[in-house]
Amino acid sequence: MKKYLLILFALILALGSQAQVAKDSLKTDSIKKKKIIIEDNWSNKKQKKAKRPEYRAPESQKKNTAYKDTTDIKVLNKDFIQVMESGKGTKVKIRGIGDFEDDSDTTKIRIGRKQINIIDGWHGTRIRIEKVRRWDEETKTYKKPTFRGHWTGFEMGINAFTNSDYSDYAAGDKDFMDLNLAKSIAVNLNFLQYDISLQKNKTNIGLVTGMGLEWNNYRFDQDITLQEIDGKIYPNPINPDWSVRKSKLTSLYLTVPLLLEFQIPVKNDHKIHMSAGLVGGLRLGTHTKIKYKKNGNTHKDKDRDDYNLQAFRYSAQVRLGYRAINLFANYGMTDLFRNNKGPELTPYTIGLTLVRF
Repeated sequence: MKKYLLILFALILALGSQAQVAKDSLKTDSIKKKKIIIEDNWSNKKQKKAKRPEYRAPESQKKNTAYKDTTDIKVLNKDFIQVMESGKGTKVKIRGIGDFEDDSDTTKIRIGRKQINIIDGWHGTRIRIEKVRRWDEETKTYKKPTFRGHWTGFEMGINAFTNSDYSDYAAGDKDFMDLNLAKSIAVNLNFLQYDISLQKNKTNIGLVTGMGLEWNNYRFDQDITLQEIDGKIYPNPINPDWSVRKSKLTSLYLTVPLLLEFQIPVKNDHKIHMSAGLVGGLRLGTHTKIKYKKNGNTHKDKDRDDYNLQAFRYSAQVRLGYRAINLFANYGMTDLFRNNKGPELTPYTIGLTLVRF
């Protein structure tokens, strides 16, 4: 049993989970083959195969394949993990994530709309990733496809500023927020998504919302860090005797999007998707970090403060993608710093989605 659970959890961490909940039986779903990713000892040539003698078990050995032994694990009085065992095999269901089923020949792992089949045959072992149409037990029909947006996933991008205004600063302090763009990295983890279809009979237009976390690293181009004097942010030069490796400002925001998405069918059920809207953010943390060498030793100084960054902010976002290529761009509708608490800087980010959940 532990082996089955470990396999399931490893696959969940690798592929991510879908927002929809699949509660139907694996046996009653219609499955469309998508891609074979591993093939071992299976011939691709058409060859005549000797028929294997069919084995018929005597009536005395035939068993009822219904699941007889069931174990439920509940969290907050709700079924979280359900393990069902029978003479045919074992089935594990995790609430809101997917199913795992193991019988004598095939191991089936479902995560959202995808199913992984690990098939053991007399020619060898192969693995297939397939697309699943879910079965509705009440209506006894296959569930219709629903609108599915593009928000959840792991993203990376480049941070930069535009519309810079240092008019309130002395000449020697101007442009202290200039960035090393190659190392000013944005990291987004969009972990929750809700979709609202705007069409009755189609699935091409809808609203997308959810939740995510956004880390923004602003790597300074000069050897400075930040300090607050009389309620305003100023540059703080780093000791020139130190060998500075990096100095940066990092912020963490909880994000909530509201996007209108259009999807254009192309071929083979693939679609080009385009969306635009607003993303709001609540600041959860801010700090500066300096890494330097002093007297031959490496030091790291981290100072946590708000540094007059906006507690609430919102930005315009556009997204464009097709299959594995998914791009996004954010343009700040609020300045980086609070009004008159720092230079006027409009942040923007351009990046791509590396992994979709």
